[in-house]
Amino acid sequence: MHKVSLERVKELHAGEWLAFLVTEELPTGDLLGELIAHNPDRRHLHKELRANKVSRAYVTFAGPLIKPGYTVML
Repeated sequence: MHKVSLERVKELHAGEWLAFLVTEELPTGDLLGELIAHNPDRRHLHKELRANKVSRAYVTFAGPLIKPGYTVML
């Protein structure tokens, strides 16, 4: 397995949903691991993870969840 930082994976796959297997956390807080899957559509990513029986993955979006110019109230 080739370890890569989560930040690097986010740079390579900007605007996509990522499934990342975290194998190491550095003292700086950076995460290292392996990219399991990526897809611009979150539903398709989860479908692929289920099909491959992936049980451990950190799923995150590589970019802002809120489009520029929009505001969210919680």
